[in-house]
Amino acid sequence: MNARSEVLVDSEAVWAAVQADLAAAREYAFIQTYSFEGDWVGTALSDALLAARAPDRRLLVDSYTRANQNDRWIALPGTLFDPGFRAEVRNTRRLVRLLRAGGVGVRFGRPFGIFGQRFLNRDHKKVILFDDRVSYIGGINFSEHNFEWHDLMVRVEDSDVARFLRRDFESSWEGRSEYARASFAGPGLDLHLLPGEGNRAAYRDLLGLIDGAGRSIDVISPYLSPPFTDHLAAAAARGVRIRIVTPRSNNKAYLQKYLLAMAERDGFEVLLYQDGMIHMKCMLIDDGILVTGSSNFDLMSYNGFLAEIVAVFRSPEVVEAFRRRVLEPDLKASRRFEDDGRAGGGWLGRALRAMPIRVAKRVARVLGPG
Repeated sequence: MNARSEVLVDSEAVWAAVQADLAAAREYAFIQTYSFEGDWVGTALSDALLAARAPDRRLLVDSYTRANQNDRWIALPGTLFDPGFRAEVRNTRRLVRLLRAGGVGVRFGRPFGIFGQRFLNRDHKKVILFDDRVSYIGGINFSEHNFEWHDLMVRVEDSDVARFLRRDFESSWEGRSEYARASFAGPGLDLHLLPGEGNRAAYRDLLGLIDGAGRSIDVISPYLSPPFTDHLAAAAARGVRIRIVTPRSNNKAYLQKYLLAMAERDGFEVLLYQDGMIHMKCMLIDDGILVTGSSNFDLMSYNGFLAEIVAVFRSPEVVEAFRRRVLEPDLKASRRFEDDGRAGGGWLGRALRAMPIRVAKRVARVLGPG
C-alpha cells in the first residue's frame, strides 16, 4: 500500500471523507473523541456507525462528555431550566443505548473516580481508524458546536500508521495508556502518543524543534500557553520570525488575554482570525516541518493532565497542502493585533492580564502528573 496523506479542512470535508471510509470498512471502524453529543452531529455519527458493515465498530469517548456538553457544565443549576440543553443531554444517553443495542461498542474513557479525584486527567486524543488502512489525526470532535469551528484532520493511508494507532486505541479502550513513538518513512511522519504521566519528558522533542528553528515559526492555535510560549519567545529573541494566528472570539478568553499581553514583550506577531472560532492546533517550523494533532500546545498537556497525539509531518506534499489550504487563507482572514492600551496597556496592565496563566503555570507544575 502506497502511503498517501490528505489535509482535510473543516468539518464538511472531514465528515464526507469519514462517511465514505466508514461505509467501505469491512473489518473494523474505531473512533476516539473527546466530545460526543446528542445533537445532529452525534446523531449522524450514530446512524453511520449503525449502518456500517464492519463487524468490529467501537466508539471511545472521554468521560468529559458526561460532565460537559456544548461548552456548558451539565450539573450547573442554570442548565436545569434550559429545556433544549436538557433534551440534548438526554439524547446523548439515548444514542449510547441505541449504539450498544445495535452492536457498536461504546465506552467512556478515564472515569473521574468515586470522589472525582481524576477529574482533570483526561484523554484528549482524536483519532479515527479503518481496517489497518486509513487513519485520521487532528482536532475535530463529534459535536455540533465543534463542527462549526475552524479545524482540520489529516487523513493518512498507510498500513503501518494504522496498526500503530490501533494498538494505542485498543490500550485506551482497556483503560491503559502508555508513551509510544514511531517514525514512518512512507508518509514522512513521526507520531508521539503521550499518555499524560511523563508528558514533560515526551514534549522535549517538540520543544527541541522550536529551539532548533532557524528562520520562522507559524502557529495556529486558540489556547497557546507556557512552556511553548516561553520557547517561542526564546526563538524570537534569536531572530526567528514568530507568527501566531488565534481567533478574535475565543471561548477561553483568559488564554487569549495572556497571549496578547505577552505578544509585544516577547516579539510575537499575533493575528486575530476574524471568521469564527479556531480549534486547530498547528505549528509550521522553517516551512518544512508541520506539527499537528490533538495538543493545543498548552500547559495542561505539557504538565500531564491530558493524553495527546502529536504528529510531526516532514512530507513536502503535506506541508505544501497546509500552507496553501490553511495558513495562507487564514493569514488573509486575520488582522494584526496592535496593543493600543485600551485593554490595560503598559507593563502593569500586561502583568495583570498575564497573572492568571502565570499562577496556573506554577500550580500545574506542582499538581500535574508530568
